[in-house]
Amino acid sequence: MILWETPVTAHFSKSKFHGRAFAFLAVAFIALSGIARADPTHERASCETQAKSSFQDLTHEYVSVLENVKVRFEIIANDYQAAFSEKLNTCLLLIHKRTSINREVSDTSYLIEAVSRTMYALYVETNGSVATCLLIPSIKETKPCKGRSEFDDFVGNYLK
Repeated sequence: MILWETPVTAHFSKSKFHGRAFAFLAVAFIALSGIARADPTHERASCETQAKSSFQDLTHEYVSVLENVKVRFEIIANDYQAAFSEKLNTCLLLIHKRTSINREVSDTSYLIEAVSRTMYALYVETNGSVATCLLIPSIKETKPCKGRSEFDDFVGNYLK
Protein backbone atom coordinates (compact mmCIF):
# COMPACT_ATOMS: atom_id res chain seq x y z
CA MET A 1 0.00 0.00 0.00
CA ILE A 2 1.48 3.33 -1.01
CA LEU A 3 0.32 6.29 1.05
CA TRP A 4 2.83 8.87 -0.05
CA GLU A 5 3.34 8.83 -3.79
CA THR A 6 3.87 12.53 -4.41
CA PRO A 7 7.57 13.42 -4.38
CA VAL A 8 8.52 15.78 -1.58
CA THR A 9 11.29 18.11 -2.67
CA ALA A 10 13.27 20.82 -0.93
CA HIS A 11 16.40 22.62 -2.08
CA PHE A 12 19.01 24.14 0.19
CA SER A 13 22.59 25.13 -0.58
CA LYS A 14 25.99 24.20 0.89
CA SER A 15 25.16 21.06 2.85
CA LYS A 16 27.82 19.80 5.29
CA PHE A 17 26.41 16.30 5.35
CA HIS A 18 27.36 13.36 3.18
CA GLY A 19 24.08 11.95 1.81
CA ARG A 20 24.70 8.26 2.55
CA ALA A 21 25.70 8.76 6.18
CA PHE A 22 22.97 11.28 6.75
CA ALA A 23 20.22 9.05 5.34
CA PHE A 24 21.20 6.28 7.73
CA LEU A 25 21.39 8.63 10.73
CA ALA A 26 18.07 10.30 9.95
CA VAL A 27 16.23 6.97 9.64
CA ALA A 28 17.85 5.54 12.76
CA PHE A 29 17.14 8.70 14.79
CA ILE A 30 13.51 8.88 13.75
CA ALA A 31 12.79 5.17 14.11
CA LEU A 32 14.47 4.89 17.49
CA SER A 33 13.08 8.10 18.97
CA GLY A 34 9.64 6.64 19.58
CA ILE A 35 7.93 5.54 22.75
CA ALA A 36 10.24 3.45 24.94
CA ARG A 37 8.03 0.37 25.20
CA ALA A 38 4.26 0.26 24.71
CA ASP A 39 1.76 -2.29 25.91
CA PRO A 40 2.54 -5.39 23.79
CA THR A 41 -1.11 -6.53 23.58
CA HIS A 42 -2.17 -4.92 20.31
CA GLU A 43 -5.37 -6.17 18.81
CA ARG A 44 -5.04 -7.48 15.27
CA ALA A 45 -7.92 -5.32 14.07
CA SER A 46 -6.20 -2.08 15.04
CA CYS A 47 -2.82 -2.99 13.49
CA GLU A 48 -3.50 -1.26 10.16
CA THR A 49 -4.65 1.91 11.95
CA GLN A 50 -1.58 1.91 14.19
CA ALA A 51 0.73 1.28 11.24
CA LYS A 52 -0.82 4.01 9.09
CA SER A 53 -0.53 6.55 11.91
CA SER A 54 3.08 5.61 12.68
CA PHE A 55 4.00 5.69 8.99
CA GLN A 56 2.54 9.17 8.57
CA ASP A 57 4.31 10.41 11.73
CA LEU A 58 7.64 8.94 10.62
CA THR A 59 7.30 10.50 7.17
CA HIS A 60 6.58 13.92 8.68
CA GLU A 61 9.51 13.61 11.11
CA TYR A 62 11.88 12.49 8.32
CA VAL A 63 10.97 15.48 6.15
CA SER A 64 11.33 17.84 9.14
CA VAL A 65 14.81 16.53 9.97
CA LEU A 66 15.99 16.95 6.37
CA GLU A 67 14.53 20.45 6.15
CA ASN A 68 16.14 21.47 9.45
CA VAL A 69 19.63 20.39 8.40
CA LYS A 70 19.19 22.18 5.09
CA VAL A 71 20.08 19.48 2.60
CA ARG A 72 18.77 19.09 -0.92
CA PHE A 73 16.45 16.08 -0.95
CA GLU A 74 13.61 14.39 -2.75
CA ILE A 75 11.53 11.50 -1.47
CA ILE A 76 11.08 9.43 -4.62
CA ALA A 77 9.06 6.59 -3.08
CA ASN A 78 7.72 5.95 0.39
CA ASP A 79 5.44 3.05 1.30
CA TYR A 80 4.79 0.51 4.01
CA GLN A 81 3.39 -2.90 4.82
CA ALA A 82 1.65 -3.66 8.11
CA ALA A 83 1.32 -7.09 9.68
CA PHE A 84 0.26 -8.39 13.06
CA SER A 85 2.94 -10.73 14.38
CA GLU A 86 1.49 -13.56 16.40
CA LYS A 87 5.05 -14.56 17.32
CA LEU A 88 5.61 -11.19 19.02
CA ASN A 89 1.95 -10.34 19.68
CA THR A 90 2.43 -6.89 18.18
CA CYS A 91 1.82 -4.83 15.08
CA LEU A 92 4.84 -4.60 12.78
CA LEU A 93 5.58 -1.98 10.17
CA LEU A 94 7.91 -2.59 7.23
CA ILE A 95 8.86 0.71 5.59
CA HIS A 96 10.49 1.13 2.18
CA LYS A 97 11.84 4.53 1.21
CA ARG A 98 13.79 5.78 -1.80
CA THR A 99 15.34 9.20 -1.26
CA SER A 100 17.73 11.40 -3.17
CA ILE A 101 19.92 13.42 -0.79
CA ASN A 102 22.53 15.65 -2.33
CA ARG A 103 22.16 13.70 -5.58
CA GLU A 104 22.84 10.33 -3.95
CA VAL A 105 19.96 7.86 -4.14
CA SER A 106 19.33 5.78 -1.04
CA ASP A 107 16.98 2.82 -0.77
CA THR A 108 16.10 2.24 2.85
CA SER A 109 13.96 -0.50 4.39
CA TYR A 110 13.38 -1.14 8.04
CA LEU A 111 11.14 -3.30 10.21
CA ILE A 112 9.80 -1.78 13.43
CA GLU A 113 6.98 -2.21 15.91
CA ALA A 114 4.25 0.19 14.83
CA VAL A 115 3.72 1.83 18.24
CA SER A 116 6.97 1.54 20.18
CA ARG A 117 9.20 1.84 17.09
CA THR A 118 11.44 -0.94 18.34
CA MET A 119 13.64 -1.79 15.37
CA TYR A 120 14.15 -5.38 14.17
CA ALA A 121 16.00 -4.83 10.90
CA LEU A 122 17.56 -2.04 8.83
CA TYR A 123 18.79 -2.07 5.23
CA VAL A 124 20.31 0.94 3.45
CA GLU A 125 21.64 0.87 -0.09
CA THR A 126 23.18 4.01 -1.58
CA ASN A 127 23.89 4.39 -5.28
CA GLY A 128 23.64 0.61 -5.73
CA SER A 129 25.99 -0.37 -2.87
CA VAL A 130 24.97 -1.78 0.50
CA ALA A 131 25.73 0.90 3.10
CA THR A 132 24.12 -0.76 6.14
CA CYS A 133 22.44 -4.07 6.80
CA LEU A 134 21.53 -4.92 10.40
CA LEU A 135 19.36 -7.67 11.86
CA ILE A 136 18.21 -7.07 15.43
CA PRO A 137 16.52 -10.22 16.74
CA SER A 138 16.53 -8.94 20.33
CA ILE A 139 17.38 -5.82 22.27
CA LYS A 140 20.69 -7.45 23.26
CA GLU A 141 21.64 -8.77 19.83
CA THR A 142 22.49 -7.03 16.57
CA LYS A 143 23.94 -8.94 13.63
CA PRO A 144 25.28 -7.50 10.39
CA CYS A 145 23.81 -9.00 7.23
CA LYS A 146 25.41 -9.36 3.82
CA GLY A 147 22.68 -8.09 1.56
CA ARG A 148 19.09 -7.62 0.57
CA SER A 149 18.17 -11.31 0.36
CA GLU A 150 19.37 -11.98 3.91
CA PHE A 151 17.42 -8.92 5.11
CA ASP A 152 14.28 -10.06 3.25
CA ASP A 153 14.54 -13.61 4.68
CA PHE A 154 14.88 -12.26 8.22
CA VAL A 155 11.97 -9.85 7.81
CA GLY A 156 9.84 -12.54 6.17
CA ASN A 157 10.10 -14.67 9.31
CA TYR A 158 8.52 -11.84 11.35
CA LEU A 159 5.76 -11.09 8.85
CA LYS A 160 4.46 -14.69 8.56
